Amino acid sequence: MDGKKKFGAMAALIYLVVFAAYNLFVFMIFKSFNAVFWISYAFLLVSYLIHVFCAFSIVKNLNVRTVFFGIPLMSFSVYFVCAELFCSMVFMIFRNLVSVKLAILIQSLLLCVFIIVAAVSIMTRDAVLHTSDKIKENVNFIKGLHVDVEMLMHRSTDAETTGALKKLAETIKYSDPMSNNAVAAQEQMILQYMAELKAAFDAGDMARSRELCGKTELLFLERNKKLMISK
Repeated sequence: MDGKKKFGAMAALIYLVVFAAYNLFVFMIFKSFNAVFWISYAFLLVSYLIHVFCAFSIVKNLNVRTVFFGIPLMSFSVYFVCAELFCSMVFMIFRNLVSVKLAILIQSLLLCVFIIVAAVSIMTRDAVLHTSDKIKENVNFIKGLHVDVEMLMHRSTDAETTGALKKLAETIKYSDPMSNNAVAAQEQMILQYMAELKAAFDAGDMARSRELCGKTELLFLERNKKLMISK
């Protein structure tokens, strides 16, 4: 059994033991059961299952970002279970004095509040992760181009071409890694020029390579200026 499965099995065992202990306590303390009691018990059971589902969903992928952004949801689910436990116990104790409608109303409102908070937490997490992934993608785009130019620079035996490639590499290295629709055309042209640069360099056309280095550098400068304006 690998570490993740073992962790899941141990966590499941702990949750089962806790639930068994709760049932032992409840059914030893209370001797008479009415509709209010069973309604409260059902709401507690639902809240506990929701918490278990949240916990296993968060730790299913044990990478740093998933666990970190799942912490708020895990905390909310714990608070929800504690609030429902307190609420259900109050209704169980005073089961003969409160109405079924009141028990359903209050515990339903508690459940609705948690669902809303959980939905907001998940949407926020997904938005942050999407932004993080987009930033990573943009950074990789810049790094990839920088590596391509450096590889050409190391292969170059022409001093002028090496200087042009070095200048282009510096421009790429310090370019803004972010991107948006305002610079889509420039980035498309950069990719086209880079493909032409590689082809010209491999063909031994150093004059064309230097020309394409200058054109690509100007495109990067234009891209960076447009990004600065659009922020």
